Amino acid sequence: MAEDAQPVFVPLRTAPRNRLVVALVVGPLLWLVALVVAGVLIHRLDVIEIGLLVAAASFVVGAVVLLLGRSLRVREEHAFASRG
Repeated sequence: MAEDAQPVFVPLRTAPRNRLVVALVVGPLLWLVALVVAGVLIHRLDVIEIGLLVAAASFVVGAVVLLLGRSLRVREEHAFASRG
């Protein structure tokens, strides 16, 4: 019966605790900085232009992060499959 079981993918390593803490602290701080910068720029530029710029930048950053995460996961899955 044990021979029929499919191998289960387990990540090789999890994020270290200090990296998780840094992410939890830095993430909200970056949002606060973005809000302050947007607030300052709103008084100097058109609101529509700032909104479009923020939306485009958020999309690009999100897409890059998701693609990097996916490529790392696929690489780890292939490494796991080649070992087992």
